[in-house]
Amino acid sequence: MGKTGGSSGEDVSAQDVLHSLSQAIFLIGPDNLVEDVYAQAETIFERSRESLCGSPIAHLRGVGYAADGLVTRAREENTPLNSYDVSVMPPIGDIELMDMHAHPHGEGDYIILSVQPRRITAFLEKRAEMEAAARSVSGLASMLAHEIKNPLSGIRGAAQLMARAQDSKNVRLTELIVKEVDRIKGLVDELETFSSPHAHTNEAVNIHEVLDHVLSVAVAGFAAKCSFRPRFDPSLPPVFGNYDRLVQVFLNLVKNAVEAAGPTADITITTAYKHGIWLTSRSGERIRLPVEVTVQDNGPGIPTHLRGHLFDPFVSGKEGGTGLGLALVARYVSDMEGTVTCDNHPQGGAHFKVQLALEEDMRRDEN
Repeated sequence: MGKTGGSSGEDVSAQDVLHSLSQAIFLIGPDNLVEDVYAQAETIFERSRESLCGSPIAHLRGVGYAADGLVTRAREENTPLNSYDVSVMPPIGDIELMDMHAHPHGEGDYIILSVQPRRITAFLEKRAEMEAAARSVSGLASMLAHEIKNPLSGIRGAAQLMARAQDSKNVRLTELIVKEVDRIKGLVDELETFSSPHAHTNEAVNIHEVLDHVLSVAVAGFAAKCSFRPRFDPSLPPVFGNYDRLVQVFLNLVKNAVEAAGPTADITITTAYKHGIWLTSRSGERIRLPVEVTVQDNGPGIPTHLRGHLFDPFVSGKEGGTGLGLALVARYVSDMEGTVTCDNHPQGGAHFKVQLALEEDMRRDEN
């Protein structure tokens, strides 16, 4: 093992660094046997290093079958692969879920497997908080919808009456009023469906048609002075989703990026096909999410105190913000069996990542 100089002047070995990590690290040989273990492998799996070394990875407690399959695929495809929300059967203490990452290493078909435990108690508490917040939003949405729709109808009717008595120039203004009232009504209707995850039908959607529309709307309005860098993979197959809701998702993400970075923001939107991203659906089935869309801005990044709560309802880092925009993004993406995450990019700014399923995969599962 090599050494690296520490700030205190002491030498720290690479092995010391590995053992300081919070996950379990395994070095897997070409025959899928455990060659060595590092970090918290012994603690997490409640086995000694001696009993782990030389044993098949398939015998790893609780997740052996999934680990063996992930390692085999990573070796065959010679690419890093990830598997999230892997059920631990039977559970190890309060650990019922694990995230696994397999990385090909060096020659001889060796794989480095890292396993991160996720304790179900914290997971369920977080989900319960989100569901409670969602119910609060749903109740508020129903009340607002009822109270707002009545005056909107009156405003629309008055604008139509005014149009009959106005010249052509002012008629355009009344038409604008009617159009904006209809748009607000549409938004109110969306609030009403917040508590109805299946109100919209998911189908095959060309993600680039969605993004082209989003960029057109942004450039024509709130992002007129911004610079956009679209980096699209034109070969991507259709995703599983709803066109209107996907537009709303990425319109919110782009608007969030513009508000964070300022009116002259520099925003990069990337689409790519990623192997090895899997997630467990609500029904317990494993779903791959190979289509990745990222939105990166050049703003100040996400404040530390908001990183774990950015998608929670009523949480906002903007003055006067409602905290509903990103909550709706998370809800809509979840309804399409996808996932959305955010972190600060190493080069600066916030980096939102949306992972989506393929329509052909979802259709195959239904059949």
